[in-house]
Amino acid sequence: MANYSPEHEKVLNEMLGNNTAAKASKMFGYPAYKVNGKLAVGLFDGGITAKVGPDRAKELIEQEGITTFEPQPGRVWKDWIMMTGNFVNHSVIFDEAVQYVLEETQQA
Repeated sequence: MANYSPEHEKVLNEMLGNNTAAKASKMFGYPAYKVNGKLAVGLFDGGITAKVGPDRAKELIEQEGITTFEPQPGRVWKDWIMMTGNFVNHSVIFDEAVQYVLEETQQA
């Protein structure tokens, strides 16, 4: 069973619950949101992950409360970030992730 903070799940649902492009789902057993069946944002251990693309991830990792996303030690997902705090300050990232995955799935 995945172990995550109920507060993080509340933030996730507040940020994306009204976004019509994102649908509630699961990722690794954690609550998540998908766009066209592809993962965009989700909970993982101590934070919230978001798929923003490699260039944007590099920019964001410099900010407080944002790190690389490493679901397994030594396996960094280059398109993803992990937010561990200041979720309200980073609220735009949730919509950015949905938009990124929407555009990605439309190109495929």
